[in-house]
Amino acid sequence: MTTIEVAESLRQLQNNDFETFLGVSEVLLKYINNIILNPAEVKYRSIRLANKVFVSKILPVAGGIECLFAAGFEENDEYLTLPEGSRLDALFFLQRELARQRLMTLSNQVARVTTSQTSEHAFHRKLRSSSDHVHHYEDPLLQQKARDVIPYEDLNRKAATRLNSIEQEETDDRPLDQRDLLLLELMKWFKQRFFKWMDAPRCDVCSSATRSSGMVEPTAEERRWEAGNVEGYTCTQCNKRVRFPRYNHPGKLLETRSGRCGEWANCFTLCCRAVGFEARHVLDWTDHVWTEVYSTSQQRWFHCDPCENICDRPLLYEHGWQKKLSYVIAFSHEEVVDVTWRYTANPQEVISRRAECREEWLMGSIDRLNKEKRQRLSASRVETLDERVPRELAEFLSLKKLREGESQGRQSGSLGWRLTRGETTGAQAQGSSAAEIYTFEPTTEEQNTKSFHVKYCCASDTYVRVSSRDKVTEHWESCVHQHQNILRKEEFDWNMVYLARGRIPPSVYNLAVRLLEDTTEV
Repeated sequence: MTTIEVAESLRQLQNNDFETFLGVSEVLLKYINNIILNPAEVKYRSIRLANKVFVSKILPVAGGIECLFAAGFEENDEYLTLPEGSRLDALFFLQRELARQRLMTLSNQVARVTTSQTSEHAFHRKLRSSSDHVHHYEDPLLQQKARDVIPYEDLNRKAATRLNSIEQEETDDRPLDQRDLLLLELMKWFKQRFFKWMDAPRCDVCSSATRSSGMVEPTAEERRWEAGNVEGYTCTQCNKRVRFPRYNHPGKLLETRSGRCGEWANCFTLCCRAVGFEARHVLDWTDHVWTEVYSTSQQRWFHCDPCENICDRPLLYEHGWQKKLSYVIAFSHEEVVDVTWRYTANPQEVISRRAECREEWLMGSIDRLNKEKRQRLSASRVETLDERVPRELAEFLSLKKLREGESQGRQSGSLGWRLTRGETTGAQAQGSSAAEIYTFEPTTEEQNTKSFHVKYCCASDTYVRVSSRDKVTEHWESCVHQHQNILRKEEFDWNMVYLARGRIPPSVYNLAVRLLEDTTEV
């Protein structure tokens, strides 16, 4: 089957009314995405002709069954089947075009965007600027400068140790590999040892606190390092003027090692590229920035927020921080991708807020940027990127389920700063625990020796189970039986780390962390 036949079937499908098109396209995309995400599962390649959903949503709709035939499905007795080994080009084309048409249709009905050329020009300048900026990360000299400060051998050794521990555990999940674990170690090092959060600079004369005095004009030297904005502060003790340039050049950030989320993500993305990870710089139009890193073992992109030291928790912002997302776009030297849909469980609500440009215009703008970038890539690399697209799109379109760690409010920055941004709320702020109840189960060795010994180190955020051959478990939540209103706080200014009470409503006074007390008499 050819893409021409798919395009003709799509035209028939689009001639249906709004509700009918959305209903049939949703079912078709479910069929397609199941095949893409589960290529080894034969059952997803068959559709029973008597299936109620198929009979009610596909069969009576003009273009419905035609789309399936055009994508390569064949009628086989009581089923429509996609033969094993058949080319999937038409299927991928159908997936992409259905997703695009659904987005534009929903946008026209839900958002009813009325934009001016001025707003789209401003949007395009932002796209172009971010697309150009990421080429800094490919500079061999900058990458070497980053490698010079990254303790790669130590991080890789820790990753190998963690991998050995994981391999001894039974799990149904696709196993992480050492590179995945190296990424986690790199992010942990970056957060705890390398970069520092900057709410307001200290006075460089008397080290006292400062207060904001507004924006000041960048100097030529500050502009050289792409500091378009410079914040001015005044010392509360000696009245000295203090400057905080918001540097945007990752090479300079390797020296200053401080800033807010923009500086953190900028420098961390360079560090990821320096050690060989495929990385994207992700810009959230509601004022946040983070990184995405491609996992070869998982065959997908990991969300990585170095400010929070959190990996693969994409619903954190919408659910935990209560952000009203609109546009989330990822940039690398190879591609630009609208990844908004990875970060929301409520796509229609997000679509209703996407009012800065027309969806068709945005798709066309991103396509043109990618065409430019691909001219610099080899044919084999373009083929690799193309092969990843259907799986990532299937991930965007799949139903999202909340995972542990996605309910917490923002941890980085001062409480006052977080309150002004409205990012402190979440399930934990309401006094609930997102962690599952954990129970220690004595091993045979512990039962035989009648010994049970666990130590927790807050500085490294690790448990050591001494009575079980010093088994190491990371993260304080992982071995807690029950907790309420607790978070692990790191104070880099004072070199302190501790477990502390989280922000809770006035009616909630109970502060408790309870490890399992009954050790079944070991």
